[in-house]
Amino acid sequence: MLKNYFIIAVRHLRRHKLYAAINIFCLAIGIAFSMLIGVYIIQQKSINGTLRNASNQYFIKSKWKVENMGLEITTVAPLAKTLKEKYPGLVANFYRFNPVTNVVSAGDMHFKESIAICDTTLISMYGFKLLYGDPQNAFRNNSSTVITEEMAIKLFGTTNVINKTISISNTTSGKQDFTVSAVLKTMPFNTVNNSIDPNGYNVFVPFEGNLYFQGGSGDDKWDNINMPGLVEFKPGISSKDVLKATEQILTSNLPGNLKGLLQAEFVPITEYYLRDNNNAVQKMMLVLSIIAAFILLMAIINFVNINIGTSSYRLKEIGLRKVFGSARKQLVFQHLVESLVITFLAALFSVFLYEIVRPQFGQVLNTKLDRFWDFDLFKIGSLILLTILISFISGIYPAFVLSSTTVIRSIKGKIVNATGGLWLRKGLLVVQFSLAIFIFIAALNVSKQVAYFFKKDLGYDKEQLLVITAFPKQWDSVGVQKMQTIKNGLKELAVVKSVSLSFEVPDRTPPATIDLIPVGASKQIVVPFISVDEDYATTFGLQKTDGSFFANYEGTATQNEIVLNETAAKNLNASAGSTIKMPDGFGFTVKGIVRDFNYSSFQQAIGPVAFIHVNNMTQYRYLTVKLQHTDIGNAVEQIKAKWKVLSPSSPFEYTFMDDRFQALYSSELQLKKATNMATALNFLIVLMGIFGVVAFTLARRNKEIAVRKVLGADARDILLLFIKDYAWLILVANIIAWPLAYIVTNNWLQNYSYRIGQSIYSYITVCLLVFILAFMLISIQCFKVAVSNPVKSLRTE
Repeated sequence: MLKNYFIIAVRHLRRHKLYAAINIFCLAIGIAFSMLIGVYIIQQKSINGTLRNASNQYFIKSKWKVENMGLEITTVAPLAKTLKEKYPGLVANFYRFNPVTNVVSAGDMHFKESIAICDTTLISMYGFKLLYGDPQNAFRNNSSTVITEEMAIKLFGTTNVINKTISISNTTSGKQDFTVSAVLKTMPFNTVNNSIDPNGYNVFVPFEGNLYFQGGSGDDKWDNINMPGLVEFKPGISSKDVLKATEQILTSNLPGNLKGLLQAEFVPITEYYLRDNNNAVQKMMLVLSIIAAFILLMAIINFVNINIGTSSYRLKEIGLRKVFGSARKQLVFQHLVESLVITFLAALFSVFLYEIVRPQFGQVLNTKLDRFWDFDLFKIGSLILLTILISFISGIYPAFVLSSTTVIRSIKGKIVNATGGLWLRKGLLVVQFSLAIFIFIAALNVSKQVAYFFKKDLGYDKEQLLVITAFPKQWDSVGVQKMQTIKNGLKELAVVKSVSLSFEVPDRTPPATIDLIPVGASKQIVVPFISVDEDYATTFGLQKTDGSFFANYEGTATQNEIVLNETAAKNLNASAGSTIKMPDGFGFTVKGIVRDFNYSSFQQAIGPVAFIHVNNMTQYRYLTVKLQHTDIGNAVEQIKAKWKVLSPSSPFEYTFMDDRFQALYSSELQLKKATNMATALNFLIVLMGIFGVVAFTLARRNKEIAVRKVLGADARDILLLFIKDYAWLILVANIIAWPLAYIVTNNWLQNYSYRIGQSIYSYITVCLLVFILAFMLISIQCFKVAVSNPVKSLRTE
């Protein structure tokens, strides 16, 4: 019996190839897109899942009662270790690291690398796999290092590098040698290694005996609030159990200026990645899931519409089956089998589409999606389950509608409740149009907001700025003087307009802060500050509104000079020449005021920021070069050649400021590409559905059209007859979609302090485009019938 069902299903598909092809193609698009989104979501949710005892691992985040007091992603340096030592019944293990960047060398090989100065619990706590070395004793002593296999190959050309020596440049004018005691296998992306630097760390060295910073690593200083900390709870212990102990430790150990201002928060490491950066990943997964559901829903609607619309072809067959004794449940099962065959054919085709689109979609989401051939049983089982579910949802209504038709009506070719079926099809078309218009409007507003990022006046000029990582990184007066020498050497090049030495560039809120007391007040405020030189304003194109930007600097900048942006000056009630003090009584003379500029993402409003001369802070990270040459490639080559002369033992590592700016909005750019793709797919499915519905409508109304032509209707009248049937459907769809699109888009825009205003023109543009696309497709299909000879249509069979 089942075999007959399949034979009949295949025979039906062969008879109605056009409608079958439309159904298969639309369902294949929906299934393929769902596969892409499903694989992406599975990958994102599995991040950190391979870590040992991941369910008991927590990342310590900070909640500050004073704005700009500190970072959320870091905590007080000794906290994690103290929790383990003071409360061993609650905390099983801990791990902390200080992320730095410097030159790692082996012989004549020199590379800029991200380095983690860390606790030696790294391997034992998280279970990272080693190619070489003892997992129980990965760090043999204070002079040992663990490196990744990629780092080993880069430095030595092989992975078996146990007992080989590497050198790490430090900020105290020297180098420290370490012996390789273990080599890590390539680590999957995880919170432990990729939370601060998305590219991760390739070199790990212990806190103890480390000479990177003058005065030690700072892991035992309670005023060091910039160290990531992670802990592992004992089985059965929750974050609530540890919070009270944490409060006691902070109350007892925090210095006076921090006491009472910090509250620790324990975030499960399995959730940390998903919740980081204002829940960016979770929001992306939610948006993509909704889009995938919309696309699948549209494909299913096409299936239902076309199946019910073409039902008159099969009503006589159904009537005869009933005459010969077929039960209703057999007819229902027959239609469900046909739906299953179509859906499985679509699923097979979707695999082909998935493999074609997978690389491009992976680039959109900045990830590498699994090949279909690498799917595990869970993914394959999920695909089969999805296919069966789609098959059932697509086929259940047509199956019950057609099987409920009486024998007499079936033989006459009349469907039960024809009016109801007509209204259902129109209602489903309205749903399709509404979803397509909603996504189209949302995509248009996302694109406008992203364009706004790159067109808005930032308050500084990001064009033709070459940001070089400043090496050697020697954080003392001698090191600053060395960098000034390199800076002056670069300025000799004709392709260089200006050069500035600084600790920050405008790609984040400065993490360093200073407590300042406003003029005429007693309550201090926290102001982020940047260590810069006197050419920073010129290089970045900052506009001075009062005073100067260390303009009179001649190598002897005084320690009490400071420059403020407008917001800081307003908050401090200061102007050029004013004196503002720190709580300890040390006073700064305000040298100048610069116009506010966006030093971070548009999600954050411009806040106060201060500038202190690098000569006084003696800390730097970047040399930013303003190019005045249109041939960027040639300019970079000239600077690179000069760099090798000025700093021969340091790698030449650079980025462009506009690339760093673009990286701030990577999630928005991903969302823009994803919504654009979804808009295109939605409209493709809608138009395919219209094509199928109009095709069978023309076939059913062929004689009616012929009669109208005999009675005097011309081609234009015939076209208008069909166009007006769909015009009001599109109008109703716009009425439904507009308020939904406005609410959802407006809610998304609230995430940004600087955002576009929604314009009625965007909505009208989408409405007109939908009308035009739909009417063009309908007109193309109807034109042949409208101009055909009515005699052929009126002939009796």
